[in-house]
Amino acid sequence: MRTAIYERIERSYQIRREEIPEKVEIFHDALQDLLGTSAKVMERLIAKDFCSRLGLNFAENENWTLVDYVSYARRVRRNV
Repeated sequence: MRTAIYERIERSYQIRREEIPEKVEIFHDALQDLLGTSAKVMERLIAKDFCSRLGLNFAENENWTLVDYVSYARRVRRNV
């Protein structure tokens, strides 16, 4: 399923997988369009994995999107 989502996003939104970190807002919009309300769950899973890979503690925030989690991680990493 992951591959299918990446392929669909690349076709429909012209974002290659390796471009997602620089175009996280567009990736967020694409997930919303493709997955609807399920996008929120998927974004939290992505954010949790992202934080883990960076060695950051994941703290779930009910109203945050993937964009918010990435912005938070970038701020924390800059301040370390």
